[in-house]
Amino acid sequence: MRNQDSDRDLVDGEIGGDPRPKKQYTTFVAERGIAAPRAVAFDAACALISEATGGPVVDGSPEPHGLGARFEFTLGDLDLSEEVISFEPPWRRVYELSGAPVALYQGTTAFTDQDDHCLMAWSIVVDPLSDGASDTFLAHVESFLTRFADDVKARAEAV
Repeated sequence: MRNQDSDRDLVDGEIGGDPRPKKQYTTFVAERGIAAPRAVAFDAACALISEATGGPVVDGSPEPHGLGARFEFTLGDLDLSEEVISFEPPWRRVYELSGAPVALYQGTTAFTDQDDHCLMAWSIVVDPLSDGASDTFLAHVESFLTRFADDVKARAEAV
Protein backbone atom coordinates (compact mmCIF):
# COMPACT_ATOMS: atom_id res chain seq x y z
CA MET A 1 0.00 0.00 0.00
CA ARG A 2 1.29 3.46 -0.83
CA ASN A 3 1.26 6.45 1.49
CA GLN A 4 -0.23 9.28 -0.57
CA ASP A 5 1.81 11.92 1.30
CA SER A 6 5.14 10.35 0.30
CA ASP A 7 6.68 7.89 -2.07
CA ARG A 8 7.32 5.20 0.56
CA ASP A 9 5.34 2.03 1.13
CA LEU A 10 3.31 1.67 4.32
CA VAL A 11 4.08 -1.18 6.70
CA ASP A 12 1.12 -3.26 7.89
CA GLY A 13 -0.49 -1.47 10.84
CA GLU A 14 1.13 1.86 9.99
CA ILE A 15 -1.08 4.86 9.34
CA GLY A 16 0.98 7.93 8.65
CA GLY A 17 3.47 7.26 11.43
CA ASP A 18 5.42 4.64 13.28
CA PRO A 19 4.19 1.05 13.02
CA ARG A 20 1.96 -0.07 15.86
CA PRO A 21 3.38 -2.85 18.04
CA LYS A 22 1.99 -6.27 17.22
CA LYS A 23 -0.30 -7.64 19.94
CA GLN A 24 0.39 -11.05 21.45
CA TYR A 25 -3.02 -12.31 22.50
CA THR A 26 -3.56 -15.38 24.65
CA THR A 27 -6.48 -17.64 23.82
CA PHE A 28 -8.15 -20.58 25.47
CA VAL A 29 -11.10 -22.72 24.32
CA ALA A 30 -13.16 -25.22 26.31
CA GLU A 31 -15.27 -27.37 23.96
CA ARG A 32 -17.91 -29.84 25.04
CA GLY A 33 -20.17 -32.09 23.02
CA ILE A 34 -23.49 -31.94 24.85
CA ALA A 35 -26.20 -34.59 24.52
CA ALA A 36 -28.96 -31.99 24.58
CA PRO A 37 -30.45 -29.49 22.15
CA ARG A 38 -28.66 -26.16 21.74
CA ALA A 39 -31.45 -24.17 23.45
CA VAL A 40 -31.29 -26.40 26.55
CA ALA A 41 -27.50 -26.03 26.77
CA PHE A 42 -27.66 -22.27 26.26
CA ASP A 43 -30.25 -21.94 29.04
CA ALA A 44 -28.11 -24.13 31.32
CA ALA A 45 -25.12 -21.86 30.76
CA CYS A 46 -27.14 -18.74 31.59
CA ALA A 47 -28.62 -20.36 34.71
CA LEU A 48 -25.16 -21.41 35.93
CA ILE A 49 -23.76 -17.91 35.32
CA SER A 50 -26.56 -16.47 37.46
CA GLU A 51 -25.96 -19.02 40.20
CA ALA A 52 -22.20 -18.44 40.21
CA THR A 53 -22.51 -14.65 40.36
CA GLY A 54 -25.71 -14.15 42.32
CA GLY A 55 -27.45 -12.88 39.17
CA PRO A 56 -27.03 -9.71 37.19
CA VAL A 57 -26.53 -6.40 39.01
CA VAL A 58 -27.86 -4.77 35.83
CA ASP A 59 -30.42 -6.58 33.71
CA GLY A 60 -29.78 -6.83 30.02
CA SER A 61 -32.09 -6.63 27.05
CA PRO A 62 -33.84 -9.00 26.98
CA GLU A 63 -33.92 -9.44 30.74
CA PRO A 64 -32.05 -10.72 32.58
CA HIS A 65 -29.05 -12.03 30.56
CA GLY A 66 -29.23 -9.96 27.38
CA LEU A 67 -27.19 -7.14 25.90
CA GLY A 68 -25.83 -4.86 28.61
CA ALA A 69 -26.35 -7.30 31.49
CA ARG A 70 -23.64 -6.94 34.10
CA PHE A 71 -22.54 -9.59 36.57
CA GLU A 72 -20.15 -8.93 39.46
CA PHE A 73 -18.19 -11.62 41.27
CA THR A 74 -14.88 -12.39 42.89
CA LEU A 75 -12.15 -14.74 41.74
CA GLY A 76 -9.51 -15.13 44.40
CA ASP A 77 -8.83 -11.59 45.61
CA LEU A 78 -10.11 -9.93 42.43
CA ASP A 79 -13.43 -8.11 42.16
CA LEU A 80 -14.54 -8.70 38.57
CA SER A 81 -17.31 -7.32 36.41
CA GLU A 82 -18.63 -9.06 33.30
CA GLU A 83 -20.70 -7.12 30.77
CA VAL A 84 -22.63 -8.82 27.96
CA ILE A 85 -21.76 -7.15 24.65
CA SER A 86 -23.61 -9.53 22.30
CA PHE A 87 -26.52 -11.83 23.10
CA GLU A 88 -28.02 -14.09 20.44
CA PRO A 89 -29.93 -16.90 22.17
CA PRO A 90 -29.64 -19.80 21.78
CA TRP A 91 -26.52 -19.40 19.62
CA ARG A 92 -24.00 -17.05 21.15
CA ARG A 93 -23.13 -14.88 24.14
CA VAL A 94 -20.15 -12.50 24.17
CA TYR A 95 -18.87 -10.60 27.19
CA GLU A 96 -16.03 -8.39 28.33
CA LEU A 97 -14.43 -8.75 31.73
CA SER A 98 -13.03 -5.85 33.73
CA GLY A 99 -11.15 -5.76 37.02
CA ALA A 100 -8.66 -8.42 35.95
CA PRO A 101 -4.89 -7.92 35.57
CA VAL A 102 -5.12 -7.86 31.75
CA ALA A 103 -5.35 -5.16 29.08
CA LEU A 104 -8.29 -6.95 27.39
CA TYR A 105 -10.47 -9.97 28.17
CA GLN A 106 -13.30 -10.98 25.88
CA GLY A 107 -15.18 -14.26 26.10
CA THR A 108 -17.56 -15.95 23.68
CA THR A 109 -19.81 -18.90 24.37
CA ALA A 110 -21.15 -20.40 21.15
CA PHE A 111 -23.51 -23.33 20.63
CA THR A 112 -23.86 -25.17 17.33
CA ASP A 113 -26.29 -27.91 16.37
CA GLN A 114 -25.06 -31.45 15.89
CA ASP A 115 -28.20 -33.40 14.97
CA ASP A 116 -30.22 -33.55 18.22
CA HIS A 117 -27.13 -32.64 20.28
CA CYS A 118 -24.91 -29.57 20.29
CA LEU A 119 -21.33 -28.44 20.61
CA MET A 120 -20.45 -25.70 23.07
CA ALA A 121 -17.25 -23.74 22.54
CA TRP A 122 -16.36 -21.28 25.31
CA SER A 123 -13.42 -19.23 24.13
CA ILE A 124 -11.52 -16.29 25.52
CA VAL A 125 -9.07 -13.88 23.97
CA VAL A 126 -6.85 -11.99 26.40
CA ASP A 127 -4.26 -9.28 25.97
CA PRO A 128 -2.05 -10.08 28.98
CA LEU A 129 0.09 -7.52 30.75
CA SER A 130 3.67 -7.56 29.54
CA ASP A 131 5.19 -7.81 33.04
CA GLY A 132 3.79 -11.30 33.73
CA ALA A 133 1.15 -9.98 36.16
CA SER A 134 -1.55 -11.82 34.19
CA ASP A 135 -0.02 -15.29 34.45
CA THR A 136 -1.59 -16.46 37.73
CA PHE A 137 -4.97 -14.99 36.76
CA LEU A 138 -4.92 -16.80 33.40
CA ALA A 139 -4.13 -20.11 35.08
CA HIS A 140 -7.16 -19.64 37.36
CA VAL A 141 -9.37 -18.67 34.41
CA GLU A 142 -8.41 -21.77 32.42
CA SER A 143 -9.19 -24.02 35.37
CA PHE A 144 -12.44 -22.20 36.12
CA LEU A 145 -13.70 -22.31 32.53
CA THR A 146 -12.83 -26.00 32.21
CA ARG A 147 -14.91 -26.79 35.31
CA PHE A 148 -17.70 -24.46 34.23
CA ALA A 149 -17.91 -26.10 30.78
CA ASP A 150 -18.21 -29.48 32.52
CA ASP A 151 -21.00 -28.08 34.70
CA VAL A 152 -22.91 -26.73 31.68
CA LYS A 153 -22.67 -30.14 30.01
CA ALA A 154 -23.86 -31.97 33.15
CA ARG A 155 -26.73 -29.54 33.76
CA ALA A 156 -27.96 -29.59 30.16
CA GLU A 157 -27.78 -33.38 29.89
CA ALA A 158 -29.72 -33.80 33.16
CA VAL A 159 -32.78 -31.96 31.78
